[in-house]
Amino acid sequence: MASLYGAQGLLRNEAHAAAKPQREADLHDPYADVDWAKCDFLHSMSHQHTGQTEASRDEFYAMGYRHLAFSNYYPSAPTYPLPQAYLAKHPDVIGAPNAEQHSMPDASLHFNSLGSRLATGYGSTLSAAQRNAAPLAHQFDGLQVFNETRPWAGVYRLDLVLAAVAEGGLAQLTVEGAIECKFTGQFAPKAPVHDMPLKAGSHTFYFSTTEPHLHMQLIYDKAQLRVTQCRLMQGANRPWREVFRAALDGEIIDGRRTGGLLHADGGGITLNHPTQDRQLYEMFLDFDPRVLGIEVWNQLTSGFGSSKGFYDDSAGPHLHFYKLWDDLLRTGRRCWGFFVKDHNTFGRGRNVLLVPNTAGHAADAEVAALRAYRTGAFFGAVSAMAVNEAGEVVPPYDCSTFRFTRIVVRRDADGKAAAVEVAVTGNDSVRRPHVQIRFVTDQGVALVVDAVQAEFPLQRDADGQWLAAFVRVEAFAYPDTHLGGEPLTPAKIRGLNVHDISLLHDRRSTGGKAHFSSSGGAEIRSRIPIVDMIFSQPLRRV
Repeated sequence: MASLYGAQGLLRNEAHAAAKPQREADLHDPYADVDWAKCDFLHSMSHQHTGQTEASRDEFYAMGYRHLAFSNYYPSAPTYPLPQAYLAKHPDVIGAPNAEQHSMPDASLHFNSLGSRLATGYGSTLSAAQRNAAPLAHQFDGLQVFNETRPWAGVYRLDLVLAAVAEGGLAQLTVEGAIECKFTGQFAPKAPVHDMPLKAGSHTFYFSTTEPHLHMQLIYDKAQLRVTQCRLMQGANRPWREVFRAALDGEIIDGRRTGGLLHADGGGITLNHPTQDRQLYEMFLDFDPRVLGIEVWNQLTSGFGSSKGFYDDSAGPHLHFYKLWDDLLRTGRRCWGFFVKDHNTFGRGRNVLLVPNTAGHAADAEVAALRAYRTGAFFGAVSAMAVNEAGEVVPPYDCSTFRFTRIVVRRDADGKAAAVEVAVTGNDSVRRPHVQIRFVTDQGVALVVDAVQAEFPLQRDADGQWLAAFVRVEAFAYPDTHLGGEPLTPAKIRGLNVHDISLLHDRRSTGGKAHFSSSGGAEIRSRIPIVDMIFSQPLRRV
């Protein structure tokens, strides 16, 4: 695969490389095997919905993505392999199996499984025209019948949302071919649903099937109620440990092996929008080393993270995911950080994989990309948005050439880690001429350098142990001003946390593709960001 940006501007210390001492196993460096002078910078997605049509895939291509690992649900099935005609049209594109797994009875968790063939679930949503019928009658076909051997395969969730047109409206729901059940244990039956009264609001029911189809009828008065959602869905419906194992190792179903990682040494599980407490994610990370880490940026969930749920913008700054990352690293655990758009096609957040050049060898390129995810040979990017003279957001949207060109551990004559050397390049010299590099440890921001190169000394205590439990690197490329003329100085940037930096802007949008965020109010969504931000994976003391 040809490099997206080429090798120009990459820094390499040839003399140091030639005299490189035998390194001691004193820290884990995810970039130890990266050849910074020759690697490709492959823009990738670990959690991205859509991609089901050529037009959708072309949008991501215009954004600079060359590794397409779409992760849809309902059903939670890989969008893989990509159509041969599309690959022929774009020979520089590679794919990977991936899907978002959800609905575990014993854990409030969504996770993605990069490189996994696991496919679960079902999904059927009625269109607006279908929902407009009164009475509303519909049959969902192609269902699996409930059985006690694999009970999770025969349980489905019916979602209904009724909007009030006038007060006092009441609908009546009848379901045939299934019995309402509990979403716990063995899905104990409750009762058949016949003429069940429903008021305006959101209603969710779980049903165990008795037939390979479910027929529903909703009787209501359109003068009193409006049906704004009607869908039958199915998730994993199994304990999370079972689903993790199915994603990683696969399982035998009806004599055939299903699920499991496509490549044993590549890919793994990402823990999505981690809104809960650290202890829960410690349990997930400890399950298997192929549980790779958490999302540090998710455009759908307040960017760097709200602890109050998906769309809550009642308090700020939103730094729950970001702080959780460091809290997990302080425990000594390996935890990669992922940066994603989720459902926000025109949002921000991507992973840039550092992979060997594999031009002309698509199969090798796919393996290399998944290995980079496994080993942590990638960095995250939350970039500025491209706009035209009229202020409209345009291609390549959040694609940026700003990148690390060197994250290398310098060692002394005895092979002991002495410092971390960092270099960046690719910032827009006109729009974002200034660069700041930060080194973050378990003690917080330990060093800030206003330059394109920096070095962080790895200090040791009297016993020779490295003082920092981990070190990771953040770098920002930013303009001279913000808010239409207010200065942006190094001191100003130093005083801001990453959430505040992510919101820096010069203009606002009134709608359209510029509304790239589902979190926050319209005031936040309308800001068009102007700073490029990149985040390394952690180097950890061992």
